[in-house]
Amino acid sequence: MRLKQKALAVAFGTAVSMGFAQAAGATTILAFTQTVGGSPITATENGANTATTIAGTDVAVNIGTLDGAGANISAFLTLNATSTNAATLVVGNVVQKYSGTFSVTSATGGGGTNYLSGSFSDQVFGSGASLTLSVAQPPDSVTFSSSVIPAAHLGLDRGLSFSFANVSPSVAIQGSSLRSASMSVTGTASANVGSQVPEPATLLLLGSGLTALAARFRRRSA
Repeated sequence: MRLKQKALAVAFGTAVSMGFAQAAGATTILAFTQTVGGSPITATENGANTATTIAGTDVAVNIGTLDGAGANISAFLTLNATSTNAATLVVGNVVQKYSGTFSVTSATGGGGTNYLSGSFSDQVFGSGASLTLSVAQPPDSVTFSSSVIPAAHLGLDRGLSFSFANVSPSVAIQGSSLRSASMSVTGTASANVGSQVPEPATLLLLGSGLTALAARFRRRSA
């Protein structure tokens, strides 16, 4: 009797563990490289040298990864981010916080298929000819939306990174903000793909285990 009870308990435990799998780890949901020549992203300081906007409109890119799988898709990036505090120099790197939005779509003007878009708030850092805008939630803020990546694949933890190269003139602070410059761009976004949904056969096994346990309890109570 005890052996049968133990075997039933093991079967039930297995059904539960199979039915409610752990959430998968964060994975790359989109990665792109710039395909147009030159430096289409600009950092533009305001007239008072107190704030800078990093922006690019309809920048031609190629999506090499989409929803964790390899891809080869032509698309357009639109990016707009404005500084929200004063720039500082930390161990030779310019650091400044930015807040903004981005979209990677199949048509210009943010039209067509929305491969990935969203908003973010975090900081830019860099020196020389390179800058990086890196966002992670938690602890900072990044939101995603997509018409092709399932919402279940856009969960926390989320990450977003824009790598700016060929920054000219080189990265520096002018007044209290990042000085004006032009640059090229690549980008990567990642997210948690969420918990797996139990398969029907697994749910049946789980239900059978519960039914058997209930029947055994009733017989013992009779």
